[in-house]
Amino acid sequence: MKKILHIISSPRGEASLSIKLANAIIEKVKAEYPGSTVKESNLVAKHFPHLEEAHLTSFFTPAENRTPANIAAVRHSDEAIREIRDADIIVIGAPLYNFSIHSSLKAWIDHIVRAGITFKYDKDGPEGLLNVKRFILLYHQAAFIQMAL
Repeated sequence: MKKILHIISSPRGEASLSIKLANAIIEKVKAEYPGSTVKESNLVAKHFPHLEEAHLTSFFTPAENRTPANIAAVRHSDEAIREIRDADIIVIGAPLYNFSIHSSLKAWIDHIVRAGITFKYDKDGPEGLLNVKRFILLYHQAAFIQMAL
C-alpha cells in the first residue's frame, strides 16, 4: 500500500490530456500496490501563489522569529512540503503551454525548493533532503505554435 500524491497543474479540468494521462498511470500504480490511497493537489484550483518578497523573507527567517505575517506567507510552502513528505509516490501531469510548464506548477516548485528544508549544499553540490521513493513526471505539449519570420 502506497500514498500517492497527484499534482495537477492543468487549467483544463476533465478535458486535460495531462490529467487523463496521470490518472491512467495512477491506476497502474494502484494495481501494482493494492490499497494505495491518492491525494490530489490541484494547484490551479488552489490558486497557488507566485513567489513574492514576503515569501522569500519568511523562508529565510528562523521559525522561532517569524511574525504572524511571516507565518501566513510561508503557509503554502510548508503545506506543499508536508504533502510531499507524506507521499511515497508523486505523480505530476504537466501540460506544456508556450513551450513551458503552467505557471501554477512553476510557483509550486518555487515553494518546495527550499535550502535547508528540501535540499542542502555539501562539498559535492546540492543534495536532496526528502526521501520520496518514486517520482513520475508526465508532460504533454498542448499545442505547437508556428512563427513566420
